[in-house]
Amino acid sequence: MRHRIAHTRTGRVIAAASAVALMTGLAACSSDGGGDDAPAADGGAPETSELLVGIVPVIDHASVFVAIDQGFFEEEGLDVTAQPAQGGAAAVPAMISGEMQAAFATYPSFLLSENSGIGIDIVAEGVRGTEETAGVYVAPDSDIDAIADLEGKKIAVNTLNNTGDLTIKTLLDDAGVDPDSVEFIELAFPDMVPTLSSGGVDAAWLVEPFQTGGLEAGMKKVFSTYEGPTEGIPVSGVGMTREFVEKNPNTVAAFSRALAKANDLLAEDPSLAVDLLPTYSEVSEEVASKLQLPQWTAGGPDAEEISRWNQLMEDQGVLSAPVDVESMVRTGD
Repeated sequence: MRHRIAHTRTGRVIAAASAVALMTGLAACSSDGGGDDAPAADGGAPETSELLVGIVPVIDHASVFVAIDQGFFEEEGLDVTAQPAQGGAAAVPAMISGEMQAAFATYPSFLLSENSGIGIDIVAEGVRGTEETAGVYVAPDSDIDAIADLEGKKIAVNTLNNTGDLTIKTLLDDAGVDPDSVEFIELAFPDMVPTLSSGGVDAAWLVEPFQTGGLEAGMKKVFSTYEGPTEGIPVSGVGMTREFVEKNPNTVAAFSRALAKANDLLAEDPSLAVDLLPTYSEVSEEVASKLQLPQWTAGGPDAEEISRWNQLMEDQGVLSAPVDVESMVRTGD
């Protein structure tokens, strides 16, 4: 079964990455209240039934497609379409600007938006990192063998001030290496292995499916970015603007319930994600079967676990004060 994925507006969604600069202006139009201040769902029909959800066609976002495939959204009276985006950093501003109703993105993206005064509610859990699912890689002939060897080096990440460089800086700190000695540059995931091979960067942060591709190209893994202080940290989830949540409490509750059911299934049987990935991405069945899988957790988002990002982001100077994650989290209750 090939899932319905919207393509007609992809260009506008990708272009919406530039809308990040407009976030402060948009904040004036957003609700100032926390997620707990939104009207409670009354068990009635969804106020809005058609939803466009920003996703990246990778295995981490499989819960949306499981919920579609299993009919969980349909059971809740929702018609959900997945909208491909270049990344969560593009999907969030596109959601804020009204291009879509929800966005699958990293938790740092949501916390940064909330910190900027833009009301964001986290309505569904995504995945958590494992030691196998992401790491820093170098070229086969590199003399970098350990994290200490990265001092003074150039490392590629897909987005600055987000999951890649924040976890790497945290682990550099933990290993006694000054993060300020390392230069981080933005590079699209598909360009990382070729740039490593050409010597354009000293190391690169790879996630699936690019990690598997890198290993097949002979790249060497120096360390995992989800270990020690970052072990098991929640990586991503689904967010909605607080304004949308306040206007559509029944819709949000229905959407959250459907994704919680999908997470329940994936936590029990992660192979469902492997089977579905080729239906919504360009990853072949052969490659999908080789991927290292993230961890899915049954149920909805865990505010306490997500709050771990506060410390990481404060330590690295990305946040000046912690964000009240508890007030951001919504469930299907």
